[in-house]
Amino acid sequence: MASIPYKLRRDKVNEGREQVPYFLREEVIDGETELQDTLEELLDEKVYKSDYREAAMVVAQRNPELIAEVLREWGYDLR
Repeated sequence: MASIPYKLRRDKVNEGREQVPYFLREEVIDGETELQDTLEELLDEKVYKSDYREAAMVVAQRNPELIAEVLREWGYDLR
């Protein structure tokens, strides 16, 4: 069953997920609609918020240097 993609082996969108609340600034929330629209255009199908948010975390975990870049923009790593 693990060889079948997650999207196809679940019965509902949040199956197998743990709810982890976190806080987002307004400008980030405002950008979600555009992100979702872009992803749906790229994939030519509906994309759920839970899926693209989790996918974004996976991308971040695979590419920590991208996260560090944004954190530096926010003032991290200032000496």
